[in-house]
Amino acid sequence: MKRKNILILIFMFLLYTLTFSEITVKISEPIRFKDLNTKSLGEDYIVGEGAFEVSTDNEEKDIGKKIIFRFPETGFMTNRKNNIKIAKYAMETEDKSMIISTKREIVKFYALVDRREIGRNKDPKIVEGEYVGYVPIIFSLYEKEFKNSEGLK
Repeated sequence: MKRKNILILIFMFLLYTLTFSEITVKISEPIRFKDLNTKSLGEDYIVGEGAFEVSTDNEEKDIGKKIIFRFPETGFMTNRKNNIKIAKYAMETEDKSMIISTKREIVKFYALVDRREIGRNKDPKIVEGEYVGYVPIIFSLYEKEFKNSEGLK
């Protein structure tokens, strides 16, 4: 009797693990401000660029699903001596979303810093250094649309 219960338990566990898939989102490249002297957005802002890696372990079920990213309005980065305020976060797409199309995808995101905030009345030794910060990013996963032959009703 115990052997039968153990077999049923193993079967249920295998069925459970086969029915679910996992989508992971991690930062593959942190925000870096490469060219501080460029004027890509005018003379007021400096653009930092980073990247997410979105990957799935079950392509058949996850391709076509939509992920929406929500960033905070503002943020901060620090080098432990100086704080810099991030004015805005952005992504490649204007609606800050993506549709999963491959097993592993790289999505770029951007941080805008007001140029006047960086070294205002501060010693250059305090301003220099590597800046780090944490951004609470919320992402929502939506199922793919199923359309029948008559259209959506």
